[in-house]
This record gives sequence, structure tokens and C-alpha cells, in this order.
Amino acid sequence: MRRRVVAVALGLSVAATAGCGQGRPPLPRPLLFGEGALYRPAPYGPRVASARTIGRLRCEAAAPPARFLAHVEVIVDGRVAIVPAGIGVAPPQVRRGAYVVRGRCEYPIRTHEPTGLLEVASSRRITLGELFAVWQQPLTRQRLLEFAPRRGSMVRAYVGRARWPGDPREIVLRRHRAVTLELGRFVPPRPRYAFPRGI
Repeated sequence: MRRRVVAVALGLSVAATAGCGQGRPPLPRPLLFGEGALYRPAPYGPRVASARTIGRLRCEAAAPPARFLAHVEVIVDGRVAIVPAGIGVAPPQVRRGAYVVRGRCEYPIRTHEPTGLLEVASSRRITLGELFAVWQQPLTRQRLLEFAPRRGSMVRAYVGRARWPGDPREIVLRRHRAVTLELGRFVPPRPRYAFPRGI
């Protein structure tokens, strides 16, 4: 007797076929989503709402023809915080279910789905700090989203499984780079993200 088990969390999927009684290791348990507004931040603030330039990033009516995908996961006290659809997409936004299809204009870094999957213009060198600036959410060595700073607690950043030693804002978003940000209880970072093919 055989059974197929699939675990999915934030677009990450792990599949295994386990034979009954064959002693194979169990699949990792999916992380739980945090409860409350702090774990579900809005996709944009006043500057994106009015399509203003943020740092060196402008909101363009035509999306750049060349783009690549990266991924960011945010975990606070062992719970996942949503990276929402619509970051870097100025309203009014056109939605299709949980997805943002388009808006008035788009920044070179943006999200169209609530999975942490990032679309980045290939012609630009964009950092994690610029993503959070467009998102208008705090990110420092001690601060992550709107969670209150904790005495002696530091934001831990990982690129893949490797710990990032410096300021997390300086992480450059590259093609298929998976970044994990954590505050509070440690959760082992995921080894990889299942990116769609061809982008």
C-alpha cells in the first residue's frame, strides 16, 4: 500500500511517496500563519498610493519587459507573516482572487501574489531594503515589520540556508534567490523555493 503526501506552505511544496512500514522520515510540518494585523501587513502605504518615487525607484505605467523572480519569507516568533500581493503596484489595483493583476503603475520590485514571490526588473540592482521601502514596512537589524523592538533581539537573515552576516537591507535580490527573515523563535530556513520554470 502506498500513499502520496503533499505539504504546501507559502508556495513551497514538498512531495514524497511513502510506503507503509518502510521507515521513511516524515515530511517537515508546514509553518503556521500568525494571527492578527501585524502578521498581515498592507501591501502599500501613502507614497505608493500616490505613485511617488521612492528612493531611486519610480512607478512606471509599462512593466519592464525583462524580469526575474526571487522569494522572501518573513517569520516572527515561529509564525509566518504574509508578504501580500500588490506590493509595488499603485492603486487602483485590479484583482483576480488573491492575485493582483495590474495597477495604475508598477515599481521595479513588486508582488502579484501573496506567497512572497517577488518580480524584479532584470535591468536594475535592487536590494531587500528597497523592497521594504516600497512596501513601507520597517526593516533594520533590530526591527521587522511593525512588531515592537525586543531588547537584545536581532533580525536574522538567511540567503538559502546561509546566515547573512550584515545589514539585511543590503541583500541584493538575484534570480531565484530565496531570503528568510526571522525575529524571535528560531525556525530552520527552508533549503529552497520551488520557482516557476522559465523566469
